[in-house]
This record gives sequence, structure tokens and C-alpha cells, in this order.
Amino acid sequence: MRADLICIGPAASFTRYLVAGGTAIEVGEPLHTVGSTSSAGEASVNTSVLAAADTPVIGTHLFRGIATGKAKLAAAGTVLAQYLNTANPVPYIGRIRALALTKTEIDTASELAGVIGDFTLIDYNSTGGTDGGELYKIISDATADTSGLEVVGGNTALGTLDVVVAAQAYRSDVS
Repeated sequence: MRADLICIGPAASFTRYLVAGGTAIEVGEPLHTVGSTSSAGEASVNTSVLAAADTPVIGTHLFRGIATGKAKLAAAGTVLAQYLNTANPVPYIGRIRALALTKTEIDTASELAGVIGDFTLIDYNSTGGTDGGELYKIISDATADTSGLEVVGGNTALGTLDVVVAAQAYRSDVS
């Protein structure tokens, strides 16, 4: 769904390469690389894809940012080989804002205070968007030590959470 995730504050813009046949990508959707390792500094996977799993898991996903443009389509639902710009929040400083997965878990100031500092992920729902497509939200519970996002704030009235990206999320082969 368009603009599920919004970058706020310092972020770098990078161009990411998409291979033909990947899933369509809208503005505000997360990209990652799966299974990339580095040997002698050489990446085993140099392409990015639409995140189709809760992300970023340190050691599994190489976080590639939030799409700032819509991918060109080859056919319904699949992309052409292309470069796509992403916003990449500065680790621990730039924020990603999105709806909380479960708004009732943060609808009071004390509940929100209880999740600040927790590590979490972007939730992936393949058909939850109003258009029947993907829907991305921030998981409102702490997930695991390998989760690449830290909750740093939110808005109880709007049901949103702000997270920062851990530096390790930009590398999938180190923890």
C-alpha cells in the first residue's frame, strides 16, 4: 500500500537495483536483500526486493531502505529490471514512522512508554492494504534480539510508532 512507512529526519538517498520479475513496489514500502553474505568484501547478492517477510532481521535481511518512488511494471504485479531510489535513515538517528500493528497496545502514555527502547520489526501483511496489496506496520511488541529496529517514540492518538534502524541492519552477515 502506498506510503505505509515514512522516513523522518536524516536519511541518505540510494539507488537500488531491482531484477525483472520481482514483486511490484510502491512508495513507502521497505526493500531488503535476503541471504547476502560478504566474502573478501564481495556481496553474494547485489539486488534488492520488496520485503515479503517481517524485516529487518539482523543476520537474515540486509535492510535497503524505504522506496521513494514507484517501480516500473513489466506486467501486473511484477517489475522491470531497473534502479529505484530509497530513503535510508541514518542509523539510530533518522526515524521510520508507521501505524502500530496493534494500536490498543500503545493507546495510553504508559503503554507507549513501556515499548520505547524495545527492538522490533516492520510487519509484513501480503494482502492487508486497502487496495488488496501489501500492508506494512511496526510490530508493537518487542520481537527478538536480532530485530533491526528500536522503538523511540509514537503517538497514542494516531496509533503510530517511530523507530530507528540499528546499524547492524544495514549488514546481514554480522551481528
